[in-house]
Amino acid sequence: MQPTVLSKVVKGEDLRIGAGFTAEHFAEDAFAGAIDPVVMVDHFRMTAPTFEPHPHAGISAVTYVFEDSTSPHVNYDSLGNHQPIVPGALHWFAAGRGAIHTEQPEGVNPFVHALQIFVNLPASKKQMAPYAVHLEPSQIPEFLAEGVRVRVVLGESNGVVQPATSDLPEPFTLLDAQLEPGAGFSHVVPPGWNAMVCLIRGRVSVETQDGACELTAGEGIAATALAAAPLGSSRLQFVAGPQTQLAILSGPALREPLIKQGPFVMNTQEQMQDAIRAFRSGQFGELRLPA
Repeated sequence: MQPTVLSKVVKGEDLRIGAGFTAEHFAEDAFAGAIDPVVMVDHFRMTAPTFEPHPHAGISAVTYVFEDSTSPHVNYDSLGNHQPIVPGALHWFAAGRGAIHTEQPEGVNPFVHALQIFVNLPASKKQMAPYAVHLEPSQIPEFLAEGVRVRVVLGESNGVVQPATSDLPEPFTLLDAQLEPGAGFSHVVPPGWNAMVCLIRGRVSVETQDGACELTAGEGIAATALAAAPLGSSRLQFVAGPQTQLAILSGPALREPLIKQGPFVMNTQEQMQDAIRAFRSGQFGELRLPA
């Protein structure tokens, strides 16, 4: 195992939009880029439609709905997809060269508790045709140990593999781990990958070969970025304090120039202007919500 660099612990920025959306917001620059290829994470709670249909380009917009949600988060996009993201499900929207979508809670007394993750696409795939990967709760494997339940939403961990990961633009791991007090487990980050840990609730210690830190959810969410050394794997060890839930996000670092403008992420200003022109000229397609 190679040395692992632990970033500072970052407190999510409180974000509130309208009466129906609150989140702890994490941007890649809060970690000095150490969560590459992740560009942004919102740990959010949503009780009403909040966002108008909007475009994305150059990234994948990923939604994972936690099991304690009480209503579906319904996806609409310009690819013709219209489906509920139910509690425990995942929807990966690979926007590529550009597409339009929106997602909103629906049903009686809706409540959605979820992660929205922006995952950067490599330069070689920013102009690919957009598509989506959808996983129902029954398609998500898990591993169990004493006091430990980990849903392997994407990627692999402790010998459990999510086969649908091969449908993604690039490899990626997303784990949803629920731990009883005092329980623990480990996860290996492959060579050249970065990882981010989002604490959803409780308290957890994170240990590596070269250091340790403690994350406490408290009133908000605490997170740290874990950068795997490029020449060898890194093992992360987690031990829970109180009843704990955490998410682990991990992917191969791109180490490419990053230009961000709203929901667009490109490598150069010229590419950014091309994407904006394509959207304004209608090349991202059209999304119509039901009346």
